[in-house]
Amino acid sequence: MSEPQEIGPLVAAVFGAWQQAGIPFLVLSNDQGLPSFTANDIGVLVGPAQLRAAEASLLAAGRAAGFRLHNRCEFAATLALYMSGLHSNAQAHFDLFTALRWRGLDFLDCPALLDRRVARGSFAVPHPAHQAAANLLESLICNGKIEEIHRPFIAAGFRAGSAEALDLLARTWDAAHAQFLVAAAAAEKWTEIEARSSALRRALILRQAARRPCHAAASLLGNAARFVRRAAQPPGLTAVLCGADGSGKSTAAQAVIEGLRPTFSPQRGREFHWKPPLFSARRRAARGPTTDPHGKPPRNPLVSLLFFGFHWLEFFLGWPWSVRPAAFRGGLVLIDRYYYDFFVDQRRYRLRVPRRLVALGYRFLPKPDLVLLLDAPVEVLQSRKQEVPQAETQRQRMAYLEVVRGLTNGHVIDAAQPAEKVSAQIQRVILDFLAQRTGRRHKGA
Repeated sequence: MSEPQEIGPLVAAVFGAWQQAGIPFLVLSNDQGLPSFTANDIGVLVGPAQLRAAEASLLAAGRAAGFRLHNRCEFAATLALYMSGLHSNAQAHFDLFTALRWRGLDFLDCPALLDRRVARGSFAVPHPAHQAAANLLESLICNGKIEEIHRPFIAAGFRAGSAEALDLLARTWDAAHAQFLVAAAAAEKWTEIEARSSALRRALILRQAARRPCHAAASLLGNAARFVRRAAQPPGLTAVLCGADGSGKSTAAQAVIEGLRPTFSPQRGREFHWKPPLFSARRRAARGPTTDPHGKPPRNPLVSLLFFGFHWLEFFLGWPWSVRPAAFRGGLVLIDRYYYDFFVDQRRYRLRVPRRLVALGYRFLPKPDLVLLLDAPVEVLQSRKQEVPQAETQRQRMAYLEVVRGLTNGHVIDAAQPAEKVSAQIQRVILDFLAQRTGRRHKGA
């Protein structure tokens, strides 16, 4: 997460704006240190009728605190809002919940959580028994497991507030299931509870289908509509890092992934060298890193054409198979080199293919959101790596500049700077792009 001195004023401003607007809310997760500091995303529960007002107040407070919206993603009953500094790379992530659901079905009564919220200065948290119920069911119903880290708090919450927990659970479950969950959790019978996860899901489906069929159907249809919107406009980002040997692509990639962690969870993203290895993963792993990229002669024109066709097919099919799903999940996909190498350095891949054919193949390939060229003077590049002669490094540098400057989504990064400044500049380009894209997609946000 970003430095607390940067994020703290934003969080305090948002909480203050919600209070001033009379919007009931509570912090569902990661409330330690708030509002001065948080190490994770901030999960906040608001009523469905207050969601748009809560979003508008958050954005207005963010602007006043020097932040902007740079990404927005709708999940089932959750609106994820990502803010970044107008003049820095500081980032904050708010999740606005309107319900706690599994596959469109409410597993807890959220109005009850809001009614019994406990004030804690500028914000509120759930009643301890309600928090225990939320921690238990969120992992149990969604994953069939109870997270180890939450178990002591769940047991303590149910022991101290069994009546409150029973009242809450009975609103979405029958009395028998509510009593079982409270008694078993208070006794820390975690294996017994997990063994009933499938039965609990079936009970939830049957109860809500019988008692609230219209609500359940509307939730399922709403989720399907959100799925379609996300498929058409994925909230993730695909970026290519290219440059001659010695430009620092690998170092920059790792720093960017870490620096953008508040916006893009590494668990959702992917990182590829050159292309998604759809067919060639084992061969590339066995070959190891390249230390002499021009050590072998190019293949003859016919064999080159066959290899080029194979590579092109892997580029083409690898995108929907590996890249697009990660972007759909809201992840960052970083690709080192990508197809642009065919315009610059075919010899690295032992190819001799006409440039017109390379250009024709490029027309039919999916394009990344951003192409970032790490450029530095040839003396700097050669001081870092001498895998090819200096004249070849200079030729590649000029060829990369020609290619990337001809792209509408191309950006040239000064790679002669210290590594932390290179990473910061890349992050800034990405955050600026995201803010502009989000502004186009969600003009009312």
